[in-house]
Amino acid sequence: MELQTRGTPLPPFFAAVRRRHPDVDIVLLPDETPPEAPLLEPVSGRILADALDLVTGIATRAWASAVGDGQLPESRFVFGPDPASVVARARASTVLDTSPLVPLAAALSEGGWALGHESGAVDVLFGRRGPSQLVASYAPETGTFVLTVTSDPLPVGAERARELARR
Repeated sequence: MELQTRGTPLPPFFAAVRRRHPDVDIVLLPDETPPEAPLLEPVSGRILADALDLVTGIATRAWASAVGDGQLPESRFVFGPDPASVVARARASTVLDTSPLVPLAAALSEGGWALGHESGAVDVLFGRRGPSQLVASYAPETGTFVLTVTSDPLPVGAERARELARR
């Protein structure tokens, strides 16, 4: 870094400061460049398949504990938090007369899940275990119950992410 002398022109704001306060030294630092995100190696097809199998299995067991009607969740890849990643997601929904969140919470806590609960117009049960997240919601007014299980983000590259999310 090279220091500029007093004769070097300053940006307008700092030039005004120097005129009003000639005894104050002004030091302008160069713009910071944001650190580059580490490049993550794309995961293999086997890891993708395992992640999809894992969330499907968790969602199927959780659904059986909550509802027990034998419905299988819809499982697929969706875009992750950045354009070069995907998450495996399994989702199922139905309309029920009573909330299934209490029996579901009991079954999940026995399975080692860290759980949380929020009440409101929609009751939400959320949990995390290993690389999986679960969100179950029940709207008492409509009776709608939705269960979603999602994997942690999987780096695959932007082109592969678009391909997987379209399927």
